[in-house]
Amino acid sequence: MKTGATMRRKCRVKKGLFIINPSSGKQNFLNKIRDIIGRLIMDQSCNSIDVFYTKKKNDALEKAASLKAGDYDFVVSVGGDGTLNEVINGMVLSDSGIPVAVISAGTVNDFASSLGLPQGPKSFCRMIRNFHTQVVDVGAVNNKYFINVVAAGFMSDIGFKVSKDKKAFMGKLAYYLEGAADIPNQLGNTFRMRFITKEKTLEEEIMLFMVTNSKSVGGFNVIAPRASVSDGLLDVVIIRKMEIFQMIPLTISLLQGVHVNSPSVEYLQTDKIRIELLSKDNVNVDYDGEYLEDGFPLDIRLSTHGIAMLMSSKKK
Repeated sequence: MKTGATMRRKCRVKKGLFIINPSSGKQNFLNKIRDIIGRLIMDQSCNSIDVFYTKKKNDALEKAASLKAGDYDFVVSVGGDGTLNEVINGMVLSDSGIPVAVISAGTVNDFASSLGLPQGPKSFCRMIRNFHTQVVDVGAVNNKYFINVVAAGFMSDIGFKVSKDKKAFMGKLAYYLEGAADIPNQLGNTFRMRFITKEKTLEEEIMLFMVTNSKSVGGFNVIAPRASVSDGLLDVVIIRKMEIFQMIPLTISLLQGVHVNSPSVEYLQTDKIRIELLSKDNVNVDYDGEYLEDGFPLDIRLSTHGIAMLMSSKKK
């Protein structure tokens, strides 16, 4: 797989597919989608656009997996991290090589935020016209694929606890309120885990771990300050067990991106890691906003599949 490759297709009228999760968190986002589709047709960037609305879990995955090379010039994932996760899993399974674009219509879309992908109608349509693509890394966890993060521990399961109605009505505020209410229940939760890479093996009592492909996770824009989506590496952030009074300084350092220097944090880069749960706890695992049903042990690696992503310009 060539990582970091950048291409520009010849200028011609294109055919696109929008895979839309209509129950995504942001209200009235469909008006923006109609505006974008109308612009693409009217300025003759596209002569044909198909729209597929998801109705239930795995609809986006199955639609993307059914595609063949040449069916479309590009596919747009419209939703949150969970919708993008399904589209990416489907595109990997399809092996169609069709480039993917992202419109963040969900409550959270860390991947789109991390790459600064255009979200306004004018800038998004300009990106489609210019058609710059970059091959980005895809991670694999057990038998699933992810493009942004695998995480477990402190506050990582909040997304599973917020109802769809709250997400639609309150947006990100629903996550913040649910998180604040759940802090007392989570403060004392730690787990003993073993982390095995070719570089080192660690056994730690931890509060949280993240294996990420991009810098941004959970609203923290520099949670993995050395991360790149095209460097052939996954970034691992492990937060060790700590006292309550240590959490405020750590949170400040997380916001500043200097937490990698904290003794409470282990930060490493690798292309493969195995994570074993050593304590008898029930620990939910999140991968790109989805619940990983098969759980521990986790075999996480960089996939041999890359995904061509549409970018506003060449990204490093």
